[in-house]
Amino acid sequence: MPNRMVHLKFDEYLKEHGIIYGYTYADVVHDRMDRDAQYYGHWFHREEDYYHCEEGIREWLEKWQHLAYQETLTDYLRVALGHIVLDDMDFRYHYDSEEELIKSAYRSFVQRGFHRKFFRVR
Repeated sequence: MPNRMVHLKFDEYLKEHGIIYGYTYADVVHDRMDRDAQYYGHWFHREEDYYHCEEGIREWLEKWQHLAYQETLTDYLRVALGHIVLDDMDFRYHYDSEEELIKSAYRSFVQRGFHRKFFRVR
């Protein structure tokens, strides 16, 4: 599992490519995504934690809809999906550098269509 700094670098990469806005504070998302890592273990929390899937993320974000703008919640959704992709790529493949991991995760992120995901307030 990549450390927090790699996740934040990936967030910056998403910002540079116009996927999320520059002012989005994403630490709260990463805190949520990593919350149960100690309980389940670093690798197993990806499968066991309900909030490590799009449905779980959306349910969590619905609780925030009265506190944030839809654009911010969309950014949070994309950050969380990016977190999942980065964890997945790091688990499945070996990379010689963080830069290779980030570029590969970005390609996977786009191939999965995550760059077009939006959070809609119900």
